[in-house]
Amino acid sequence: MRIDHTSRAAIVGAGGKSTILFNAAKEFDSPVVLAATAHLCTDQLRLADTHRVIEKPADVSLIFQKSIRGTILLTGPVGERDRTHGLSVEEIDLVRENCDRYGLPLLIEADGSRRLPLKAPAEHEPPIPGWVNHVVVVSGLSALGKALSEEVVFRAGRFAEIAGSQMGERINLAMLKNYLLSEKGGLKNIPKDAIRSVFFNQLDQVVISRLEKEILSKELLNRFDQVIWGEAARPQSEERVVERYERVGGIVLAAGGSRRFGKPKQLLEWKGKPFLWHVIHKGLLSGLDPIVVVTGANHELVEDAISGLPVMQVHNPDWERGLSTSVRRGLEKIADQIGAAVFLMSDVPQVPVQLIEKLILAHRTKSGFIFSAATQGQFINPVLFDRRCFEDLLKLEGDRGGKVLFQKYPVEAIEWGNAEEVKDIDRKEDYEWLRGWNG
Repeated sequence: MRIDHTSRAAIVGAGGKSTILFNAAKEFDSPVVLAATAHLCTDQLRLADTHRVIEKPADVSLIFQKSIRGTILLTGPVGERDRTHGLSVEEIDLVRENCDRYGLPLLIEADGSRRLPLKAPAEHEPPIPGWVNHVVVVSGLSALGKALSEEVVFRAGRFAEIAGSQMGERINLAMLKNYLLSEKGGLKNIPKDAIRSVFFNQLDQVVISRLEKEILSKELLNRFDQVIWGEAARPQSEERVVERYERVGGIVLAAGGSRRFGKPKQLLEWKGKPFLWHVIHKGLLSGLDPIVVVTGANHELVEDAISGLPVMQVHNPDWERGLSTSVRRGLEKIADQIGAAVFLMSDVPQVPVQLIEKLILAHRTKSGFIFSAATQGQFINPVLFDRRCFEDLLKLEGDRGGKVLFQKYPVEAIEWGNAEEVKDIDRKEDYEWLRGWNG
């Protein structure tokens, strides 16, 4: 879910929040602080290694004066119906200050749903602190196909109003989309700069086609950063996320001077269009969004050749200092918008759309760091880097590209049988071959 030691994450919605909260905590090798600004049922308290009750703000400092091990859960005292009270604004702020001081991750359950798969928030809900940097909105898929009622949805009337539906109507994916994209529903109270995630839980209880998941996920990615389809109750962590949709950007490296070739390879014509046009077109067809083109040598000619295409352009005046400068320029332009980046070379105009799509699909269904095309056991371009690699990519220097990270991170090979479809056009003989190629 993109939760790490810097996370100040709030989990809201319905249909498995607590399961996601406690399972996310298990992913850490070091201590984790869990807290609740909403009600928790008392039978959930045993899921933490330690539970501490906060009755007044002064209690917070006392808890952090002692060594914290494993997962510690902080709640208010137990009230009616065997439920704890949520922490107050002052108390949760103090918890956050102490987590900052000791470098501890903080995960917060910030909603109550009476254990129903869906809910609509009351006026004061969800209680998400303004400093939270990641909000996970949970929806239980077990509600699909059932009549919209109080037996299935907490505050069903309010949910119907937000989702544009009627009481008694069968719950469907369109309703969930409307609810999640509403400022009164899934987007309510999310801090402006926080990462936004949707977690569709209980996938094992329904039948949804991949096309349905893909269509809905792409619509939600207009307002959210990632859409997860999974089964939070699975015992193994790698089984809990079945598919994770994120924006995957494309970075087309087109800054080189083509000295050995004698003329700009980016502008060589193939099938009536420049090489660079073909590469961009393939990226667009595969779903890469956004795409940034890094120019350098002959940048005015290169930029003119692709004017009108729906891509961003960034000029790299330092292109002669090596490939790393173009990698950095391109990634800096879009890093905060994407969950992964595919690097494309401007001298492989015949790169197959299907290969780029295979890289994206592999990233969607696996939790790897790097996915590289490969032929006959040899890694080739294009390569997809998960955002966990971005920090290292931005530190590259000299004439080095992302492949130097293959020594640091595990690489998933995406085999492609036809080597001609990924062949670099480096020499004039290669260009002559390409012009006569029937692929």
